[in-house]
Formats: sequence, structure tokens, C-alpha cells
Amino acid sequence: MCGRTGLSLDKNQVQCACSYKPKNATKFIKPPWIDEHNGGKEYTPSYNIAPTDVTPVIISASRFTEDNTNRIIKPMMWGIIPPWHKGDHRNHGLSTNNCRIENIKSSKLYGPALREGGRCVIVVEGFYEWQTTKPTKIKQPYYIYAQQDLDVDNPETWNYDFDEDSGWRGIKLLSLAGIYSVWKNSDVTIYCYSVITMDSNSTMNWLHHRMPAILESQEQVEAWLDIKNVNPEMALSYLRPVTILAWHPVSTDVNNSKNKSTSCNKRIKLITKKTNQKAITAWFTKAQKRKSDEGESDLKKIKKEGI
Repeated sequence: MCGRTGLSLDKNQVQCACSYKPKNATKFIKPPWIDEHNGGKEYTPSYNIAPTDVTPVIISASRFTEDNTNRIIKPMMWGIIPPWHKGDHRNHGLSTNNCRIENIKSSKLYGPALREGGRCVIVVEGFYEWQTTKPTKIKQPYYIYAQQDLDVDNPETWNYDFDEDSGWRGIKLLSLAGIYSVWKNSDVTIYCYSVITMDSNSTMNWLHHRMPAILESQEQVEAWLDIKNVNPEMALSYLRPVTILAWHPVSTDVNNSKNKSTSCNKRIKLITKKTNQKAITAWFTKAQKRKSDEGESDLKKIKKEGI
């Protein structure tokens, strides 16, 4: 499952972070950014990207140029709009932010996009997942990202340098495999995508039973984007659960999709059961020592609320 992502880089930084060496080349190149109107919505850097937001997506340039070795970046809306939908694109009523790899080929919605070359790579700094393996009233959110050579908790110390010889030296992005399509009516054209998900492996199944399909290597990215030479069946064979990830717990600030601030992916310290017991003991001791009406009130409150 993938319900929220984060990407704080601006347009130019995204291009640098997505730089790559074409086959037989010695220099890194930045994919060109091709703007799209998308109903007037544009990409805005955010620590809490939700479905219907617009984000940078890498696709093959073969549909736009004769050179099929190149890639381009195109801003797209998260959540495929069914091609048969008529009217306001916001009212199609389907949840399309994720598509399951198990039935992608047979899907009435995703199958045609896959067969017609709608393979894409969604670039993110990280994604959020809520722990479902523990029966609690409030599901604990986590922020998941690539293992880094920099301090994830201190963006002000990040390096944003790029040159053609060394490439990008900033934060490592995650490359999520996805499917995209183009929805049109008489007034608007919208490029839109869904993230492909699969069963979690031992790296992530402690948190959730599903995880996004993440492309770890340049070989995987190249194969997924090479829609002229790699057929859908072969391309899907490159998708497998990633094993090298990092994560940390975050506050429930991320639960509100309107909250786009830095508080969403900030690391928090989880309060353990042991820590709770220490707090309970301290409260009881304090109340017992006072032996006052206020103390009795504290005791009743503690017992009633089960703190």
C-alpha cells in the first residue's frame, strides 16, 4: 500500500536528482522537464503528498522524441482517472492511487495502460505507511526512505550539488514503479498515474502486508521505461520487493492531508509500555504522599482513565 509520499525538492533539484548516464555515455544528464496543464494543478514540493496532488514522474521520451534512450520528467496527478469517465475528473468515485501487481494485466483500468506503454517511475524522497500488524486504536505512521549517506533529520545540512562528471550528490530518491494514462475531455487534459504495489517481504511485513514496487537499480529503471524494446511481461519481471530501506516513526500530523509541513516526516520517539509504567508509578507515588483531597482526586482519575 502507498497512501502518502514526500518530496521537498524544487523542479531543478528534481532534475538533478534524476540525472543518469545513458548507455555508452560518460557524462550524467538531467532529464528535461516537460510541463503539463493538468487542470491548472502544478507540482508543489511537499512533505505530505496525497492522491490528487501533482508530482514529478519519469517516462520514456519515445512518445515525444525519436530518441527512445532518453527520459523526460512530466508532472502528473496521483490517481488514474478512468478513460471512460465523463464530467468532472474529481468525481469518478474510484480509489486509483494504487494498483495491485497481481491483477494489473487483467484489469479493465490498468491493463490497457500497461499494454499501451504507460509505464512510469514516480520519484519521491520517501513514503508513509501506517502499522496494521498491531491491533491499536491509533495506527502508528512511519516514514520509509532509501538508506542515505546524509543526515535525513537535518535537511539544512544536505548537499544539493550536481555536475556532469559526478552527478547528483544530494538525497537519494526512491523510484516507485507506476502506470500512467492520459485523460481528456473537451476542456482539459490530465496526465495521471497509479503506484504499483505488491506483497511485503521480510523487510516490511512487520509494518504492513503491502508495499510499493521500488526500482533499486538503474538496470531496473531502464527496463521499466524502455517501452519499445521491453514488453510488459518482461518489464513486470523486474519488479520485486526491495530489501534496502530505512524508516522511522512520525507523528500523526501526517494523517491530515492538508498538513504539508516539515512536521510530517520528523522522527519521533515512541512511548513504550515500560515508559508508561514509570509514569504511572510516579503519579501514584505523588498522589499517595500528598494524602489530600487533591491526591484522592488524582487517584480516582488515574483508575478511571486507566492511564
